[in-house]
Amino acid sequence: MNLLFSCIGKRGYIADYFRTHLEKNDRIIGTSNTKWTPGFAHCDKSYLLPDIVSPEYIPKVMELCKLEAITGILSFYDPDVVKLSKHFNEFIKMGITPVIPKAEIAEICFDKYKTFQFLRAHNIKTAKTYLDISQALIDIKSGAISFPVFVKPRRGFGSMLTFKAFNERELTAFFNYAPGMIIQEELEGEAINFDMLNDLNGNVISVISWRKFLSRMGETEQSQTFFDKSVIDFGIKLGNTLNHIGPLDADLFQKGGTISVLEINLRFGGGYPVSHLAGADFPRKIIKMLKGEEVLQEIGNFTEGVIMMKDNKVIGGPESTYFEKIINKR
Repeated sequence: MNLLFSCIGKRGYIADYFRTHLEKNDRIIGTSNTKWTPGFAHCDKSYLLPDIVSPEYIPKVMELCKLEAITGILSFYDPDVVKLSKHFNEFIKMGITPVIPKAEIAEICFDKYKTFQFLRAHNIKTAKTYLDISQALIDIKSGAISFPVFVKPRRGFGSMLTFKAFNERELTAFFNYAPGMIIQEELEGEAINFDMLNDLNGNVISVISWRKFLSRMGETEQSQTFFDKSVIDFGIKLGNTLNHIGPLDADLFQKGGTISVLEINLRFGGGYPVSHLAGADFPRKIIKMLKGEEVLQEIGNFTEGVIMMKDNKVIGGPESTYFEKIINKR
């Protein structure tokens, strides 16, 4: 079995989680557009590919898949998930199993306004979202929403260019800061998350809930699992509605008995390690899927109160051959 970890970035620990369940000759192949990729240190082979916006990107991915006899493919970068999802059926025809969503669902979850429309259409509570600043100001003045509000890219990720506006002057400045910005109301309540895994047919297999205590630039650094049946049931509803394939990370807010969705990421999220430490083990389940084995539903089957903190790890030194092992296929 040869796994392609596309745009592995800093998610080398996910490769380590997978390796626990791989056979002796199984391999993990990582890709990136820069040799300065920490995740490469955890891969058996590492390849440099063009930027995902390049017309050469997908041909190079396909070339690599043939060269390395890839069995299954996962992505760790939101724009890449969308890019690869558009070629879902091509991967299938090549005998490769994409553990990523199909194009329609990938686009819905990457485009924050489409996420808002989709969730509203399925009676799932979410933050009111605006493409038009004038409509947002009308609702603010009427009391439908109130300051502060968040301004962010419609197709953004990793909390990049996310601003909090406390008045109309700030709102106007932030909204005009870059093209394609949206406005979202600030959700009230406790910020919570869950990790979810769906099988290759879009059926929910696992849901694990946790609280985030520290996040920097969209990266979860401190978290702890908790069990709340209403959150787990909400996760099942969301997973069945999306009918996605593979892992999912969702940012939620809970107030009283109401749960609202802020954002959905169709990949391993930065907080997944806490779910893994609590017994989720998505890699084991994914490998079983790739082998065509039955994967039993384990919803809510995890240890409560497990903590996760991230530390810094240093790579390099005078004896390091890190860069020498990277294959340039750009």
